[in-house]
Amino acid sequence: MILPVLHAAYVLALVWYLCRRSPPMDALPEDKTTVHASRRIGVWVRVLVVALVFVSVVISSESGMDALLLFVLVSTVWILTVYWRGIRLVSVIQGVAFGLVALAAGMPAHNNGLISDAAFYLLAGLVPFLYIAGGLLTRHTRMGGIQLQDRGVGKSMKSFTWGCLLFVPLGLFNVADGPVSGDLSWVTEWWMPLTLPWFSGIAEEALFRLFIMSICFFLLRPAFKTRLNIAVLLTVLFSATTFGLLHGRDMETFVSTGFLYGAPMAVVFARRDWEHAVGAHYMINMPSWVVAFLGA
Repeated sequence: MILPVLHAAYVLALVWYLCRRSPPMDALPEDKTTVHASRRIGVWVRVLVVALVFVSVVISSESGMDALLLFVLVSTVWILTVYWRGIRLVSVIQGVAFGLVALAAGMPAHNNGLISDAAFYLLAGLVPFLYIAGGLLTRHTRMGGIQLQDRGVGKSMKSFTWGCLLFVPLGLFNVADGPVSGDLSWVTEWWMPLTLPWFSGIAEEALFRLFIMSICFFLLRPAFKTRLNIAVLLTVLFSATTFGLLHGRDMETFVSTGFLYGAPMAVVFARRDWEHAVGAHYMINMPSWVVAFLGA
C-alpha cells in the first residue's frame, strides 16, 4: 500500500514543481494564425470535435485506437496542408531520423512477438509526419516545443537529460509495479535495455504528447483564450486518459498508466518541451528492461 502512496505523492510533487518553475500559461502570446478562429461558431465546433473524439475513445468497447487514429490522421493531413509553407527541410530530415531510430530500437521486441506488426510499423511510420506537424503546431501555440528545431542539439540533449533525471523515481516505481509482460528470455544482450526504450520514448511521445496534445490545445485555445490554463488542463486530461485507455481498460492499468505515468509526461511536455517528455518516457521504461536483462 505504501508504494502507490509514495508514487502518487511524487507525481503530485513533480507536477507542482513543473508548474511553479515555468511561466504562467496565460502569458503565452496570442496565436493570430489559427484557422477560422475568428468565427465564434467555428471556435465551438473545434471544442466539439475534441469532445467527440474523447468520448469515442472512452466508450469504445475495444481500445479506442480506431477513433483516435482517425482523428490523428485527418488532423495531421490538415495541419501539413494548411501550414505547408512552414515546413523546413531540417525538420523533415529530423523526423525521418527519429522514425528510423524508433524502428531500429523496437525491432527486437517486434521480432520476438512483444509488439504486433500493426502497432510497430504504424507507430514508427507515423513518427516523421507527427514530428513535422507537431513542430508546426508548437510554433503557433507556443505550448511545449521542440528544442532540436528551435535551439539546436545542445539544448535538446540538456532537455532530454533533465527529463531522464526528473523521472528516475517513476522508473523505479515502474519496476516495483511488476515486470514487462510477455516472454523476455530474448533480452540477453547488454545493449538491449539501453536501446529498447527508444521505441516507446520516440513513437509514443510523438503521438500522445507532441501531436495529440498540440492539436488539442490548438483546437481548444480559441475557446479559452482568456483562460489558457483551462485549455492546458483539458489537453493534459485528454492525453493522460487516452494514453491510459489504450494501454488497458481495467481500472488498475488505466489509473496507473494514465495518471501516474501519462499525466506527468503530459505536464512535462506542456511546461517544458518534447525532449523532456522523451527523456521521461525513456527513463520510466529503461529500468524495467534492465531487470528483464538481468532475469534473462
